[in-house]
Amino acid sequence: MSLNVQPAPVDPAILKARQEFLDKYEAQLVGSLQWNQCDSAADYRKMRREGLNGFPKPVLNPKARTVTIAARDGHRIELRIISPSQQQSKGVWLHFHAGGFVIGSNASYDPYLTTLSDRLGLTMVSVEYRLAPENSFPKPLHDCVDAALYALTQEGEQTLGAPLKILGGESAGGWLAVSTGLSLKRDYGLDVRSILDAIVTGYGIYDMTYTPSLLEHTRDIILSKEGMMAFVEAGFGHIPMAERKDPLVSPLYANLKGMPPALFLTGDIEPLVDDSVFMAARWCSAGNEAELCVVEGACHAFTIIRMGEVTDDGIDRIASFVNKKLKSAAVRLD
Repeated sequence: MSLNVQPAPVDPAILKARQEFLDKYEAQLVGSLQWNQCDSAADYRKMRREGLNGFPKPVLNPKARTVTIAARDGHRIELRIISPSQQQSKGVWLHFHAGGFVIGSNASYDPYLTTLSDRLGLTMVSVEYRLAPENSFPKPLHDCVDAALYALTQEGEQTLGAPLKILGGESAGGWLAVSTGLSLKRDYGLDVRSILDAIVTGYGIYDMTYTPSLLEHTRDIILSKEGMMAFVEAGFGHIPMAERKDPLVSPLYANLKGMPPALFLTGDIEPLVDDSVFMAARWCSAGNEAELCVVEGACHAFTIIRMGEVTDDGIDRIASFVNKKLKSAAVRLD
């Protein structure tokens, strides 16, 4: 398979405006409170939900509904469901939210998920997976895999309103999307290339021993080098660094054969850009379809946090990829 690299040409005036916006945004974020400066991660999450730490309070879709399902260990997993407003659903996109495995929730990005739902005609189902440091690896992954297995059953399809088509997420959610797909193939023997139409990731992390772009990153726009490392240590700190190239921890080193088409979307002002570049290359070399899109003048979280026209650019690229990959057939676990 060839690697489809989508160059993202940007008019110089637009690029200059993007860079100026990010310079100002970075200056505004200087000194902002970090989760590991609070008494607990739970305290920080509460502040984010209430809009008390410099970020706006999340805007909720009043038409979203929730269901709870059982995890393998008796835990209950909440799924937040946003359906297309103007058309019948073509399928389910199982979504894994951003937040470094530590913060965020399935209700953090309703405007983004609503936009994707309406543009693609898909039901967005966001998973409330357990968070670190209270729940470190592998519990968050187990929750996401259990949600995917549920979505593939007859009960799941009926409850969610459509068959599972896409796994996708941003940042930590990108890791979860890829790792969930790999688990379905490796641990459950499923033909994920037939079952899924695509995996869609945004600025994910795939190497917990850290890629050069993270190690060399000096800016602090949404995510700094130190911030990313703090997130990783919260979720994976119990695993010695020498063991983190285990494919279960760092999917960059996994057997990627037989995986569905995947989009690896990232910005060029991004500590994790190498993760997407390296994973896209390995995805392709394993015989899968991969599309790599590096957007100029884009930083971490540029699709889920409104940053002007660059956010629309990123969402356009997601929509273009997904519309090319959606198929009509569906596979279900009975």
